[in-house]
Amino acid sequence: MPVTNGQETYRIVGHRYWRPVAAFTVNQRPPFLTQGVQRVREILSIFLLLALTSTGRVDARELKMRVFEINDHLLAFYDGRPLQSAQSESAHNWADYGALNVGVATYVIHRGDQALVYDTFPYTEQAQWVRDYLTRMGIKRFIVANSHWHLDHVGGNSVYADAIRVATSKTIEILGTEKAAIEAGKEWGPPSIAPLTNANLGIDGNTEVYVGDVPVELRPVNIHSEDGLVIFLPKDRILLAGDTLEDTVTYISEPDHLTLQYLNMRKLKEWNIDRIFPNHGNPDVIANGGYRTSLIDATLDYLRKVITRSHDPEYLSGTLEEYVGDSVKKGWVSIWWAYREPHEINLKRVSEAFKDKPIPVLPQ
Repeated sequence: MPVTNGQETYRIVGHRYWRPVAAFTVNQRPPFLTQGVQRVREILSIFLLLALTSTGRVDARELKMRVFEINDHLLAFYDGRPLQSAQSESAHNWADYGALNVGVATYVIHRGDQALVYDTFPYTEQAQWVRDYLTRMGIKRFIVANSHWHLDHVGGNSVYADAIRVATSKTIEILGTEKAAIEAGKEWGPPSIAPLTNANLGIDGNTEVYVGDVPVELRPVNIHSEDGLVIFLPKDRILLAGDTLEDTVTYISEPDHLTLQYLNMRKLKEWNIDRIFPNHGNPDVIANGGYRTSLIDATLDYLRKVITRSHDPEYLSGTLEEYVGDSVKKGWVSIWWAYREPHEINLKRVSEAFKDKPIPVLPQ
C-alpha cells in the first residue's frame, strides 16, 4: 500500500515500510518511524492486524448498521438517521443527536487484504463492527484517514491503534491540544472518547496512496473545518467529501472562515468529479450511486444565501425551507428533520460573525 507525497513514498513490503529521504511534514512521527540522515536509513518492522473476533457488545441490529457496495473496491458503512418520532430526548448529546440523527457514513477502499478506512464513527462499537466485517472479508492491513478533528469522525480511532492513521498536521495538532478535554467529556460534553487515539502520520499537501492497484488521493482542504481532508479516487472520479458537503445543509463550524471556505468550495467544481459521497447524507442516495456535483451547487447556494442575507432584519427567523427550497425542487438535496436545528445554529453564528462587517461580494 504505497503512500507518496512529492518524492516521499511509504510502501508496504510484506510487513515492512520503506521510506526514502524527502519529507512528509509530520508533526507527530509514527512510532514505527525514526528520522534518518540520508536516503534510505529508516526501516523498522511493525506488526499489523491479527485476526479479530467480535466483541459481542453490540450487534448489527442494535447499531442499525447498513453496508452499501458502491463498486468492487469501495464500501459505505452507514448508521443512524432515525425518524423524528423515534428520536429519544435522552439521546440529546453530540454523538446521537449531533451526528447519528442526521446519519453517519464512513467509507472503506479495499483491494485484496488491504483497506483504507475513511473516518471511524462516533463510537468504538461502530468502528469495531466495521473492522470485524472487514476482517471476515480477509483484510489484514489497514490505513485510517481522518477527514478532520470533529469527534464524530475520530471516535473509533482506538480500534485501529495498530494501524497507520493519517490526518492533516492541523488535525493532529488540534486533537493533541484538546485530548484531555475530549477524554473527560468536556470538549463537546458527553460521551467522552477515552482513550482518544490521534493520527500518527500528518500531511500538509496532496498525498497519493495505493490500496492494491487502486490510486487514492488525499487532499487537504479548508472547507467546513480548516483541517479538512477529502479523498478523491481519480479512476472513478469519486469524491469522498467528509463534512465539506452534506444533505440537507452543511454545518457552519467556523463562521469567521466562511467566505474563504465558500471560495474553496467553488474550486471543487474544477476537480472533474462524477460522484460524491458525503459522511452525512441520504442513505438511499449513497446506496444508489451517490450524489452528482449538484450537491456542490446546492451547498454553495445555501452558503451564499446565509452570508448575503445576514444583515436582514428577520434573518434569524429564516426557515430551512426558505434556504434550500430551490435545491429540493431540483432534486439536488432533500429536507431531513434533524437539520432544522443546525440551520438555526448556522444563522446565529453567521449573524454574530458578520454583524460588524460588510457583506462580501460572492461569485456565483
